[in-house]
Amino acid sequence: MDQYKILALDETGKASFKHSSSTFILSGLIISGNFLPKFEKRIKRIKSKFFNNEDIIFHSRDMLRKKGPFSILRDTNVFEKFWSEYINSINIPDVSMALIVVDKEKAKKLGWNDIAILKRVYLKMLEEFSKKYLKEDKKGKLLVESDPYQDKYLLQAHNKLQKIGIPSEGMTGSEYRNKITSISLVNKLNLDSHIQIADSFAIMGSMFYKFKMNKKVKLTQVEKMFKQLIDSKINSKTNPGIFEILV
Repeated sequence: MDQYKILALDETGKASFKHSSSTFILSGLIISGNFLPKFEKRIKRIKSKFFNNEDIIFHSRDMLRKKGPFSILRDTNVFEKFWSEYINSINIPDVSMALIVVDKEKAKKLGWNDIAILKRVYLKMLEEFSKKYLKEDKKGKLLVESDPYQDKYLLQAHNKLQKIGIPSEGMTGSEYRNKITSISLVNKLNLDSHIQIADSFAIMGSMFYKFKMNKKVKLTQVEKMFKQLIDSKINSKTNPGIFEILV
C-alpha cells in the first residue's frame, strides 16, 4: 500500500505590495500517491470531452476569461456545464484542498514585507500538511509550481522544520525529515494535473475569501459552484481540508 501523500502547490496573486492583487493565496491539492493515476485519467477525460485534447494545460485565469484554447467556454451553457463536471471530478473524498490566505493590506499594517509573507505562508502550509495528513507512518512529497523568486522561501521553511520540527505538535526535526521525503519544482509544461487543479483552487480561494469577508456579495452560478466545493472540502468529516487566514 502506498503510504505517500502528495501536496501539489500553486498560488494566486503576488506577495509584493507593488502587485495589484489584494491577497496572496497559497493553494494546495492533497492526494494519495496510489490514487493519482486514477485522478489523472479523470482530468484527461474532461479535457478530451470539452477541448478534444487530453494534454491541454488547464490555466484557470484563461479558463474563466474564456481565452485562447478555452474560447469554447464563451457559450454560457458550455461554460456552466464544463465547470459543473470539472468540480464533480475533484469533489471526491480522495482529493483534499489547502488554502493559506494573506490579506496584503492587513499584512502591511503589521509591518510585514513580501518576504515575511512568503516565509509565513510556506511555513504554515508545511506545518498544516505535516500535522494533519502525515500522521503515524504516512510520508509526504511536495510538488510545487516553481517561481524563481519564491522557491527559496519554500526551501527555507522546509529547512527550518527539518531543524526544529513542530514543537506545538510534539514533532521533532528528525520526525519531520522522515515524513517529507522530497520536493519537486516544476512548471505547467510538466503536465501535472494536480498542479493545474491547485492553480484553480487558488482562484476559487480568492473568491471565497472575498465572499467570507463581505467584499463580494453577489456570486455568479459558477462562483456558487466554487463556494460549494470549498465548503465541502473544508467541512469534510473524512478528509477535511485546510483553510487558514494568516492575517
